[in-house]
Amino acid sequence: MSQTILHMTGPGVLGVRVGAPMLRDLLDVLVDAVQQSVRVRAEGRSRAAGPTPAWLDRAATFLVEIRPGSTQLVLDAQRLGDLVPDRFAQLSTFEPLDPRATCLDVFVDALDDALASKPDSDLYDDGLIETLTRFVRVLDQDVDSFEIRNGRTRRFDRQSVDSLRQLQRSIPADQRVRVAGKLDLLKHSNRIFALLMPGVDLRGVVVADADFARLGQLLGHQVIVSGTAKFRPSGKVSRVEAEQIVAAEGDTTPWESAPQPLFSALETRSLRIPQGPKSGVAALFGQWPGDETDEDFESAIRDLS
Repeated sequence: MSQTILHMTGPGVLGVRVGAPMLRDLLDVLVDAVQQSVRVRAEGRSRAAGPTPAWLDRAATFLVEIRPGSTQLVLDAQRLGDLVPDRFAQLSTFEPLDPRATCLDVFVDALDDALASKPDSDLYDDGLIETLTRFVRVLDQDVDSFEIRNGRTRRFDRQSVDSLRQLQRSIPADQRVRVAGKLDLLKHSNRIFALLMPGVDLRGVVVADADFARLGQLLGHQVIVSGTAKFRPSGKVSRVEAEQIVAAEGDTTPWESAPQPLFSALETRSLRIPQGPKSGVAALFGQWPGDETDEDFESAIRDLS
């Protein structure tokens, strides 16, 4: 069992007596964040349509104990290689993972990369970032901050939430794409695939119903993939969510390059220009003569329309 400690501080923290709404909100976000962190490592995505898979429920299981003396939650989890050996016994996940790691280890690794705003990290995606910002519900209940200790200590407070929201805004919007390359990897268990393209290996997830026996016949061959590209904050492709994979025919050169975001995130603060005494609205004051008649004003308006 690996141990992780979550230590809360603030006026709303009352030692071993924890407010039920605060505990509910904390565990609600924590369970979702742990599950999604594990799923990112296994499938390259934090969320998917439909019920939570049984293997993910097993993999993201952990125990909680409130330690006497202060508001410290002691979290324990078993190794992923023991809980779900069919998924994690070997280093064959979307992002290589030590099977001796626990779901809590995976969670804090993702949290570290997100709080550091690493633009090319494979440990988080937009869905997981959105979930992490929900920790603000805990902070809203007279909690100043909490520390998560797992090998080292990291602090989470309102500044952390602001940083995560900024990171989320920097992720380019999803984009419909068509790409071509050699189908180099295909796994039915977690629905992942990989394309070999000139200068880049593109990874993805099959999100539509698919005949994997038929797709297996395409391994090692040139294929065309149609779907949605998901991007990292850096603008590089995180994954392609494939709705269709078919054998390539004819010249596929136009689709043999990694997708690029058409639009980058807009930083609204760049649109805000400070106003001085001679700029903005202030520049208009005193400019209207003010001695015209109502008839003159109405006539000027008619001329402008």
